[in-house]
Amino acid sequence: MLKRKSVKHSHGYYLWALVMTGLLLTGCSDDVKPTGTSGASDDTESSVDTESASMRDSASDSVGDSSADSAGDTATQSGIDTSSNTIGDTQSESSSDTVSDIPTDTESGTVADTQTDSQVDTNTNSLVDTDTGSAADTGSVADTEPASDSVTESDSAVDSETGSATDTETESAMDTASELVAVPSASAVTRGETFFGFDERFNRYYTDASWTPSAHIFVSPNGSGDGSSLDNPTDVVSGLAAASPGTQVTFLTGDYAGCFELDESQSGTYDDPIVLYGKRNADGSLGVTVTCCDSGRRTCFNFEGANYIAADGFELVGGSYGVRSVGLDYASNEHQVGIAVLNCDGHDQSRDPFFTGQSDWYVIEGCMAHDVGNDDGHGIYLSNGSDWNIARFNETYNTSSSDFQINADPLSTCNDTGIDYDSPECDAVAGDSLTGGRGASDFMWIEGNYFHHSGAQGPNFTSVRNSRVFNNIFAFPTRHGVSFWQETDNPALGASHNLVAHNLFITASNSNQALGVINDSTGNTIVNNIVVAVRVQGNSISSNPNGQLLTTDASTVDAQTFEGNIWISGTFISEDSAAAYVPNQSELRETDFDASWFANLSNATTAVIEDLMPAAGAPWLNAGAPVAQTPLDRLGQTRANPSDLGPFEE
Repeated sequence: MLKRKSVKHSHGYYLWALVMTGLLLTGCSDDVKPTGTSGASDDTESSVDTESASMRDSASDSVGDSSADSAGDTATQSGIDTSSNTIGDTQSESSSDTVSDIPTDTESGTVADTQTDSQVDTNTNSLVDTDTGSAADTGSVADTEPASDSVTESDSAVDSETGSATDTETESAMDTASELVAVPSASAVTRGETFFGFDERFNRYYTDASWTPSAHIFVSPNGSGDGSSLDNPTDVVSGLAAASPGTQVTFLTGDYAGCFELDESQSGTYDDPIVLYGKRNADGSLGVTVTCCDSGRRTCFNFEGANYIAADGFELVGGSYGVRSVGLDYASNEHQVGIAVLNCDGHDQSRDPFFTGQSDWYVIEGCMAHDVGNDDGHGIYLSNGSDWNIARFNETYNTSSSDFQINADPLSTCNDTGIDYDSPECDAVAGDSLTGGRGASDFMWIEGNYFHHSGAQGPNFTSVRNSRVFNNIFAFPTRHGVSFWQETDNPALGASHNLVAHNLFITASNSNQALGVINDSTGNTIVNNIVVAVRVQGNSISSNPNGQLLTTDASTVDAQTFEGNIWISGTFISEDSAAAYVPNQSELRETDFDASWFANLSNATTAVIEDLMPAAGAPWLNAGAPVAQTPLDRLGQTRANPSDLGPFEE
C-alpha cells in the first residue's frame, strides 16, 4: 500500500505528494477477472448481467490452451506511433481505410467517427523508437507539475435563490483524498487530443481541468430539502433524478446506504457530463461512504447504459459491486461511452469493486480495490469487448480472483450469440466497423498501477490488442502472474501488438509464471522490464531457481520482440513441445538474486511502493535504451539515456 499526503488538485484528479526519497510517488491498484473456460482465466463472469446464463467459472491455473500453433494475426501491427504527437497509433495491416461511415453521436453509446484520414502509420512497424530518446508520443502525461494547492472551499458560498453555487463551491470538486493512492497532476489525455490515433471521447470531467458544472444539486444521507444548497440538501434518489447534462451532484460528508442507478434515459454528454462528487473531509480524506444494498444487483452505483457519468471520491463498501458500468449490448454501436471512476476506494464486495462490460472510452484512475471475495471477487474487471480504456495509478490487493482483468470474452460476445470467431463482427479492430470487433479489446492504456498480493492469479490480458502496459508493478500473486492470451482458435484474437515496457514482475510461485504470452498472442514488444522469481520463507526473500519467469508456446516463443529486459533467478517454460524462450543479447540474465537490490523488499501486503525502488548497485540501473513511448517513469521523472529498467528511474 501507499503512504499518502494530500495536496489540492484540480477537477477530480488528486495529487498526493509522497515525501519519500524526495520524489513524487504515484500508485494504484485494480483487479481484473477472466471469463474464459480454460487457461489464464480462473473464473468468469458475463459483464451484461451477473445473473446471465452466459457466466462462466473455470478453475484452471494454467496460462492458457496451447493447442493452437499459428502465429498469424490480422490485428494491428503496432499499438504505438513513434512519429507523431498522438498518444497512440491504430496502425493495421487490414485497417488502412478510414471510418467516415461511422456516425458521430456525442450523446449516445454509438461509436463516434473519430478517425483521421488514415489509420496506418507507414513510417514504422516497431513499437520502440530506437533512433530517439524523445517523447514524441506521450499525450499529456509528461505534465508532472502539481496543481495549485491554494484552493479553498466555503460551505456558505451558495446562492440559495438560484440553486447554483458560487466559485468557492464549484471548487469543492478540487478537494483532496489523502487516503487514496497518489495520482499525477495531469490526465493521460486532455480534451481534444488524439488517443491511439482517434479523437478522444473521454469524460470531460477527466480531460478538461477548466470544465465547470452548469448546475449543482446537493444531497445528504438524510436530506429532505430541495437540493439547492449545502444547507438544504435533498436525498440521493431525488438528487439523481433531477440531474441532467452539466450537473454536479455533490454528496455531503456522511454515511450513505443504498444502491443508486443512472440508466440510458439519464446520461451526460461529451460536452456536459453528469458528475457525482463525494465531498472530502477537512483533512482531505474521503468523506462519503456508501454501503451497498443487499438486494437486486447489490451495486452501490450502477450505470446501466448511461453515458458520460463521472464518479469521484467515494468509499464503497460491500454488496456485489462498487461501481458497475455496462453498455446496452455487445455490438460496438451499443457500447456505453464516457464513464470516469476516480479516486474511489472499493472493498468487501463479494464480486468486483469496479466492473465494466461493453464500456468504451472508460477511465478508472486513482482507485483502490481490496479485500474482496466470496463470489469470484476481482479488483478491477474490464470486459465484453470494451475499447479505448484507461486504467491508471490504481491499487489492488487481497482479491479472491484475478486482481486486474481485461477480457473481451468472445465466448459470450461472439460464440453465444451465433457469431463466428473469425467474422469481422468478432475480430475486427476497434474503429474499423460500426458494430464489429466485440471479441477483442483494443487501445487500452494501463499505466502505473500497483497490483499485488492477489489471493489467486495476477492480471489477465485476454484478447487485448494494440495497447500499452507500462510503469506497473505486478507483485506476489498467489497463482500465476500476468498473462497475455486468448480463449479461441482464431489467431486474430490473440493478445497481440501490445507495448509492455518498464514494468516490474515478481513471482514467488514455483508452478506459475511471472509473465505468460501464449495462444497466438503475437507481435508484442516486451522491453525494459524487470522479471524476478523469488522464494519467500517467513521474512526472508531469496533466489528461486525453480520459479517460472516466462511461459510461451510454439505460437508465441519466436513471435515477440524482447529487448533490454532483465530476468532474475528462475527459469523459462514452454506450454508445449516447443523450446522455451532463451534471452537474447540485448537482455540481462542474473541467475542469482539479492534482496538488497531493492530499497526494502517485503512480501507484506502493507508494503509501500518505495520499498520496490532500486537500491544502489541494482544490476538494472542504466541498463536500457530509451523507449520513446514511455519517456517518464512511474514518479513522473524523465528517463535518462541509458535508462533504468523497470518502473523507476534513479
